[in-house]
Amino acid sequence: MDEKKVLPNDKAALLSANNYEMYNLDLLRKVFPRIIAEHDAQFQRKQRKPQIRDVITLYFYLLSYVDGKHTRSDGSKSDRFGASFPSIEKITTDLGIATKRIKPLADILEANGLIRQKIVWNGKWYYPSFCPRVSDDGYLVNQDGEKIVPDISVYK
Repeated sequence: MDEKKVLPNDKAALLSANNYEMYNLDLLRKVFPRIIAEHDAQFQRKQRKPQIRDVITLYFYLLSYVDGKHTRSDGSKSDRFGASFPSIEKITTDLGIATKRIKPLADILEANGLIRQKIVWNGKWYYPSFCPRVSDDGYLVNQDGEKIVPDISVYK
């Protein structure tokens, strides 16, 4: 008897569960490969080139910590809605990324429209974009229909 088994990675089960979000597949198919290629083009040497791959991990980490509470308990709008605010120490501990690399990676994400950073009294808040529109050549597209093209100097 050939019974169809539900696999542990069943998408329907994930969609009905808590702590599940979707992401734009073009991020990994187009956007991050373009970012990595642009970064690598800035460095002619093959050895000891600064690593860029953690930019992907950092983006998805920040996305996974987004505050989804629109209103506070008193009914007022929350300033933290849509923000992710793990400390640099938490990011470093959880991801194993050196502290000095967090800011440059966050700056690359911001220059490419993937996050917006805001300095607050107790640290930094990151507002990840859910990236609803991506061009065929791997750039995020803003609400005015314009590509978000980073200043190449952000990769140095």
